[in-house]
Amino acid sequence: MNLTAERVAEFVGGDMEIQNQTEDYILRGPIKTARVENGSLRVSFEWIAKNNGGPSAPTREWTGDERTDYAVSLDLCRVLEINKNRIVLTAPFADGELITLFPPDGSKLAQSQVGGLGLVST
Repeated sequence: MNLTAERVAEFVGGDMEIQNQTEDYILRGPIKTARVENGSLRVSFEWIAKNNGGPSAPTREWTGDERTDYAVSLDLCRVLEINKNRIVLTAPFADGELITLFPPDGSKLAQSQVGGLGLVST
């Protein structure tokens, strides 16, 4: 699948989850902007949370994370569309990341589930 600016724009308002097997973390948050630019997927978040267990032992505990932007080269990714409502990018050459974009009406991590996030206007 060729990822386009128009296609990723459909996911604004949904969540994006980044799992990294090498560094054992999961990040997730609501997508504020998403674009394809210079061969990269670039996403900014309303806020982002880190799962305290990582992919090896995920927990229900999430804490706020200071990151609000993410970019990955599409040259390093394999892009798959799942049931026309999710996009999954596998980036085995970018630290083994697995990136999932959820649509606005899809699965979401509630801000109230995130410890230490504080009050964030969305």
